[in-house]
Amino acid sequence: MQQDLLIIFVAVWLGLSVGSFMLFQRGSDVERKRKLWPIYTICSNVVIGAVIVYMQPPLMMMLGLLAFMVPLTWLTIRSTKFCSACGNPSRSPFFMKPPTKCSHCQKPLD
Repeated sequence: MQQDLLIIFVAVWLGLSVGSFMLFQRGSDVERKRKLWPIYTICSNVVIGAVIVYMQPPLMMMLGLLAFMVPLTWLTIRSTKFCSACGNPSRSPFFMKPPTKCSHCQKPLD
């Protein structure tokens, strides 16, 4: 049973990875990317959180890791913007603040 659960986690993670690449790196619909990015980020971090729980680390470590994931998820959503001109994602380094210009075409971001 445990091995089956791990296989399910891996399959879901691979599906999320392929879907992310196809939608966020290759897709051209910027509005759809902006709408789906928070949902994708939350879903992928829920899968990571489920793997952490599945691995059963010591209780305090597990709670610390899961608590760390909440602000990390918010910062990831906040620091990723999609360019209206080229459709590519731009991320600010170290999550400090949202990017103001596209890292690909250098045009200002909305």
